[in-house]
Amino acid sequence: MTIEFPNDYGCRWSVLVRDIDTGEELLSHRPDRVLSTASIGKVFLLHRLLREVDEGTRSLDEVVARRPSELIGGSGIWQLLQQPTFSLYDLGAFIGAVSDNSATNTLARVVGLDAVTEHTRALGYEHSRLNDIIRWPIPPGMPPRLSEGNASELVDFVERVQRGDDLSPASADVLRGWFGAGMDLSMVGSVFDLDGPDHNTFDNGVWFWNKTGTVSTVRADIGVVMTPTRRIAFAALAQWDRGEDARGPVLETMAEIGLLIGDALGWVDPRPKRRELHARTPLAPPTAAPSLERIQAAAGDARLRDARYLVLDAASGEELLARKPDEPTPTASVMKTLTGAAALRVLGPEHRIPTRVLAGAEPGEIVLVGGGDVTLSRVPSGEPTFYPHPAHLDELAAQVRERVGEVTRVVLDDRLFAGAEWHPSWDTEGRAPEGYIPFISALQVDGDRDDPVLDDSPRTDNPVARLGKHFSALLGGPEVRRAGTDERFAGEELARVESAPVEQLVREILRSSDNALSEALGKLVAIARGGDASFASVHRELTAVAAELGLDVTSANIVDGSGLSDENRVTPRTIAELMRRGHRGDGPAGLMFERLMRTGSTMSANRFVGADRVVGDAVAAKTGYINSVHSLAGVVRTVGGRELVFAVFGCDLEVPVEPSTRQAVDDLVTRLHLDGDALG
Repeated sequence: MTIEFPNDYGCRWSVLVRDIDTGEELLSHRPDRVLSTASIGKVFLLHRLLREVDEGTRSLDEVVARRPSELIGGSGIWQLLQQPTFSLYDLGAFIGAVSDNSATNTLARVVGLDAVTEHTRALGYEHSRLNDIIRWPIPPGMPPRLSEGNASELVDFVERVQRGDDLSPASADVLRGWFGAGMDLSMVGSVFDLDGPDHNTFDNGVWFWNKTGTVSTVRADIGVVMTPTRRIAFAALAQWDRGEDARGPVLETMAEIGLLIGDALGWVDPRPKRRELHARTPLAPPTAAPSLERIQAAAGDARLRDARYLVLDAASGEELLARKPDEPTPTASVMKTLTGAAALRVLGPEHRIPTRVLAGAEPGEIVLVGGGDVTLSRVPSGEPTFYPHPAHLDELAAQVRERVGEVTRVVLDDRLFAGAEWHPSWDTEGRAPEGYIPFISALQVDGDRDDPVLDDSPRTDNPVARLGKHFSALLGGPEVRRAGTDERFAGEELARVESAPVEQLVREILRSSDNALSEALGKLVAIARGGDASFASVHRELTAVAAELGLDVTSANIVDGSGLSDENRVTPRTIAELMRRGHRGDGPAGLMFERLMRTGSTMSANRFVGADRVVGDAVAAKTGYINSVHSLAGVVRTVGGRELVFAVFGCDLEVPVEPSTRQAVDDLVTRLHLDGDALG
């Protein structure tokens, strides 16, 4: 099933669902995004307690008294009881069952927050943590989040708990028992119709244990769902803007995640009406005999406008279905597959883009040198941003303060991309109000977004100035100026931060279709090959790399790295051949291909919806859209298991295409899944 993650009310998600024993990812949506997780961080407190029990430094029979300062409302039951003392075991049970805040505060005092932090880091978690005890109101200077984390690390944690890693068998069993007593079944567990007070065993066909986190802007759920033959770990985290209330759509989506897990486990939904709705699909079932006529009807759909497409057998390369396959065509964001493959070939998958600080000509002067990393973030380290695993400006500033002390002047050297920051064929409304592309400067933060978390957020006319303002503030407010055209800086390197590796950046441009990052990678490829950052150089070098990858680009006109320009022209055959080489695992094309988004999990939630959900996870592809084309290119697995590579362009060079064209593109690829065995 396909899950649409609502983003109304500023809602952000981090989700991962994974088979514990095989490692298969069943669902993934921004699993590395760090969000507030409310009470989820209490799991690290319980884990640390049991580690101390295993080490012999603490006993679960130890009785402790609650101090008056540790009594606090919110979740829990101890606040309602007369008994002022309980054993450490009982405190753990309170926390596991009802996320008891008073028990958390008492246990945190006994174990020590610093010990919990050190323990969490020793487990290998960089972004998931318990930050503080529960305080209300939160005093100035205290962490604003009780805990934070991402789905990737939290799934790893629950997998380790289920397997019994890191703890003795007895302690692991105790921890699973505490989580198995959890009474909050309002999220992922809501679909299983379990008995809240008594479900720590197989019930209704599954065994379910979890830990949730809830505040006014957060719903978070982590845990394990099992049958006797399969174990699935999950983390579903949602956070939205203060003052908004996204509980309804968030809880609906959490339930859909539960249904997806149930499907994977072979669990039978006990609610007949919901089961019928979940299974309903108006398309011909996969058991229908494959039909060439149905494929031809979908390929001739008038909604495709001036359609250009090519379908090849992935194994043999045999041409199976074609219309104008050698007609140069606007690409939209399908261009990012070429840019990604080029970046992997020229820069290398492990390369990281540096942002450096050099000593200036005078004492107290520093030079900030942009390397083209548009993912560099002004958000404090550990806080969520749009880009996964970015370098952070505050880390760079901390290195500078340690080396320099007082900074009197910051010189901003953004000249790496000078003179090539905007292509004239791009729509200027892409900066504001739509906000899907900034000026491509070598120095900027968060892709120059007003909101560093949102995808489409207004951009400025001067991204370098935005960065300079934030960097200066981190250094106490020194003077800021731009480097002159002919200035030379040869001072010692004082500080450096680096982007995520190129292979992760390529994954990001294929996932989010981020235009700024795609353009930056295209320019860096051109520079690495001896060119400059101009669009003429990008055209020349990306075309040359494509030829080196074995693609026919004699009729291509590669204008930019993102596909934004309506002047881009590449044939369906070129793109289909790139996909075939990727499917075959050929070098950089193979690395790019491995990072394509897949239906049913990582692909955009607005693709393959409704009847087209029948494809399940059978399609891995890159999407694209500009006014002249809806494009889609990748691989589709047929019902019979045959794999077909395709490049489909619903094109109109005269009248802007509409959403119906996108639907027709999806319908054609769905038909390839259902009836593709009739081809050839």
